Amino acid sequence: MKNMKKVGLSALAGALAFTSAQAGDVSISGSMIASYTQKGGYNTTGNPIGMNKELTVTGSGELDNGTSVAYKQTITNAMGYNDSELVFTGLPFSGGGTVALTSTGSPLDAIDDKTPIAFEEANAAVGSIDDVAGVNGTYGIRYTLADVLGSGITFDAMYVPKHGTGDAQAEKGVSGSTADGNGEGYDVVLSGGVPMVDGLSFNLGFSELDISSKESGASDNNDQHEGTFNLNYAIGAVSIGAQKSIVNASGTSETKYDSEYFGISYAVSDNLSVSYNNIESNKNVDGTNIDQDIDSISLSYTVGGMTIGVLDSEADNASYSEGRTQSARSVQMTVAF
Repeated sequence: MKNMKKVGLSALAGALAFTSAQAGDVSISGSMIASYTQKGGYNTTGNPIGMNKELTVTGSGELDNGTSVAYKQTITNAMGYNDSELVFTGLPFSGGGTVALTSTGSPLDAIDDKTPIAFEEANAAVGSIDDVAGVNGTYGIRYTLADVLGSGITFDAMYVPKHGTGDAQAEKGVSGSTADGNGEGYDVVLSGGVPMVDGLSFNLGFSELDISSKESGASDNNDQHEGTFNLNYAIGAVSIGAQKSIVNASGTSETKYDSEYFGISYAVSDNLSVSYNNIESNKNVDGTNIDQDIDSISLSYTVGGMTIGVLDSEADNASYSEGRTQSARSVQMTVAF
């Protein structure tokens, strides 16, 4: 398996080694977010007015061999560089898919909660769910095939040589610590419509994170495994969905997170939507259980490049802490530019 990975990396390097890029386009886009949030229960109180802004620099061009290349760099609220991505389309060995060098999310993290929502996920302002994330946050190689054999199903996979090491460093540099014990990791996700059932779609994903180099007498010597499955059904203005996720975490104790998601949304008009969402997440540590329950009602209204979102959420046993309750009500305005 490791030899096959080395061959794949060598093929990618060879395909790109003796090409040059033609002049392309560069653009900047972003959004500004202003919010007002009231929190209750065990939530920390403070100034309820919040502000965030995001910028994204994108560029595109074409190599001499006909391969298209696109670049993306995000800029944080503090005006520092964040995730980056380089996407190649039309590589000779890609089979019609795209190959990306990226840290802008991962296939599994992108489907951590795919139940229908009007504005935000149920745990956006309360609680803390240990859900599937895969290799998210680590620079790696991602392959995406939008249509597998004409089925309409998307195949999305990502591989990282050392998970948890963050974004890429400068050329010829090494990111992350060489002594933190993490090894390689990968995500595999399938998404699309269910054949012969109009309105029914699915998301199925799995991830494995190698933590075997941390093996010692005090550890359980297990790699981390994460998986999730989602079904959504849309009929007219109504969408309903359910999802199941399991995270078997590695560590000095046997820890498992078992989460169930439910959501239903209604499009009142082209501009206005409302939804109800619920998350029930069980944490099991060496046979001891605690259940976290989160309920949320949200609304969104869009006009032009502006979206107004309203969220009302409550959590019991928030962040897997017995007796801890949290609540939050938030109004948010997002302007895209």
